Amino acid sequence: MLTKAYGPGPRKRVLLVSPKTPDSFWSMRGTVQAVGAKALMPSNALATLMALTPPEVGVEYVLADEDVAPFDPRTPCDLAALTGYTVHAERLAAIAGAFRARGVPVALGGPFATRCPERARPLADHLFVGEGEHTWPSFLRDWFAGQPEAVYEQRTLVDFAASPPPDWALIDGRDYLYLTVQTTRGCPNRCDFCDAIQLVGRKLRHKSVDQVLTEVENARRAGAETVFFSEDNFGVDRQLTRELLSRLIAWNTALEHPIQFSCQTSVRITDDDETLRLLADARFAALFIGVESVREACLREVNKGQLFRADLDERVRRLSRHGLLALLGFIVGFDADDPGTFPELGAFLRDTFSPLVSLSVLNAPEGTPLHARLQAAGRIDDQFDGKWHNSTNIVPRQWPLEELRRRHRELYQALFSPAEFEARTKAWLSNVRYFPTLYRHKRRPWRNWLKLGSLLRHYATHMPPDARRSALRVVRHAWRTDPRLIRKAITILTQYCHYHDFASQLEHTTCG
Repeated sequence: MLTKAYGPGPRKRVLLVSPKTPDSFWSMRGTVQAVGAKALMPSNALATLMALTPPEVGVEYVLADEDVAPFDPRTPCDLAALTGYTVHAERLAAIAGAFRARGVPVALGGPFATRCPERARPLADHLFVGEGEHTWPSFLRDWFAGQPEAVYEQRTLVDFAASPPPDWALIDGRDYLYLTVQTTRGCPNRCDFCDAIQLVGRKLRHKSVDQVLTEVENARRAGAETVFFSEDNFGVDRQLTRELLSRLIAWNTALEHPIQFSCQTSVRITDDDETLRLLADARFAALFIGVESVREACLREVNKGQLFRADLDERVRRLSRHGLLALLGFIVGFDADDPGTFPELGAFLRDTFSPLVSLSVLNAPEGTPLHARLQAAGRIDDQFDGKWHNSTNIVPRQWPLEELRRRHRELYQALFSPAEFEARTKAWLSNVRYFPTLYRHKRRPWRNWLKLGSLLRHYATHMPPDARRSALRVVRHAWRTDPRLIRKAITILTQYCHYHDFASQLEHTTCG
């Protein structure tokens, strides 16, 4: 295992552990396999902890990422530092128990520890609640002084501009689909079903553009071909976004081998064509956009009515005209939904030539306003199994849960049948109008063909015959329409490996 030493000796060894992600929608297993990677993305939090090490303490870090390779919990170390989301809770408990059974103290932080401190506290010798920019250095100083505390809690929001660039010394970027950079923390929205503001607050805090460029360059040097901006809502500050995009364009066009970007954002990103052009010129390949519903009543139900756009269909088509692939996020199961919701969503996706969509069932995470409201109404299912993407902890009002899950499954499978997907993808490719000219002298067509060859080999061994034939027709359509579309066709077909796999898995899920 690789190690990275900080500070003077003698040093204590800290094993940083990122637990294995359960095979769920967000693990993106099919797409990860299609590009020959091992995992979706490394832990930005653990890499940041390394960078936060005070200069006066001596620490040797070792990284164990279970999504990349299994690790031995008997690995010699003086401390095991774990982080994870609520979806990792079971695995975190097992890992922590293994270390503590042999006398190795455990430090536990991250979203699970922050959101569920009462469940996390028994698992750890040292629990970290909230952001770690101040508490981790404080803990290390206390630990070396022999007086570490049981709980470190950050009660106020930190100055995010002072957060150091993550240290990627222990990862190989080729193992991951993306490396991540976070430009902001905080979200100004008050969506009733979202628990993000409980972790990062509503106040928007951002790093300087210079630091973001440093972190992007660090990710590229670590082997990243695609950098994912991991904040919940990229582009909220328009002036900052335009400055960042302009700087990214200048940086990327100066590289011999430019890289790609991806992000999560809202439909507001489509407010002006200038921003869309800058995104295209910076080489943003895909944007995840949480639309949630095409019905205003559904959005108002969860305090998101301000994001309703009557011209949503035109806004989505505007993205494709700029060559920006929208991965649209939709939710079903609102009280304002009815049986007409499902054909309505299908028609919208066909009309907007949207190849890819995340279609999940509405859930009420504990601690959110939606959870409190529905719990008071007796509509929270305490026996929920946690598989939120295709089920829910909410007792639906409009129909039995079995019917909601059946309709969700049937629409998902219809949307990602090879024929349906092919039709939408061809229409999307035909709608692209803007091709950046900044990278013409850097084009390497042979590289696209190598990637395409590798992708088609994956299709030949992992995808059914109808999906293979559909992929070949998509490639032929891209070539005949405009050869510059080949790279975009590769991006869409690579993503489809995941969506097709997930739709197939839904066939084997049971209702109720």
